[in-house]
Amino acid sequence: MPFSTMPVFGLNRGGLPRRLGVLRLVAIVATIATLAQWFVPVGARFIFNGGRIYYSNEPSRLSESLLPWPVLSVPPWLTITTGLIAIGCASAYLLLGGLEIADDIAYMTLVPLLAGYVTIFIAAFEKDPTGVIWTPGADGYPIGWHWIVAPFTIVLIASGIIASVRMRRLRAERRRRRAERHVAQG
Repeated sequence: MPFSTMPVFGLNRGGLPRRLGVLRLVAIVATIATLAQWFVPVGARFIFNGGRIYYSNEPSRLSESLLPWPVLSVPPWLTITTGLIAIGCASAYLLLGGLEIADDIAYMTLVPLLAGYVTIFIAAFEKDPTGVIWTPGADGYPIGWHWIVAPFTIVLIASGIIASVRMRRLRAERRRRRAERHVAQG
């Protein structure tokens, strides 16, 4: 069985009701947007800042910094917004779906979960004097508020567990009904 049987992009009109298709699509797009907030600055900083990605990193001796550090800072409000949208829509999808999402539960739990936890790495990009969490080590520094999304992943994990238990119950009920119909026909 593949990780997900549904196409990543699209409303999946053949297999999902419209509201579930919209929730799934919004969750995937918000997840990609959140992940891009880490990948794009890492790539840009690696190229334009001589390999210095995080505040605590030293510039590479192999290449000079082409632009002043930091290139591409990610504002906390952007990460918090996209992360919470990804987690909220994925949770709603898992809680509202029936048997049609049975093969999609793992995918729609794990992928947005990744977007929730990558916010910790986004928060560590630069010093934030208002930050309450510090990076480890003697040269630790306070990180940004992007991380505030990570605790909300508990809601997503609970939604995934609830959906899995509900699917097991719905499948057992469907098998029982089929067996009753088979006995009634034969």
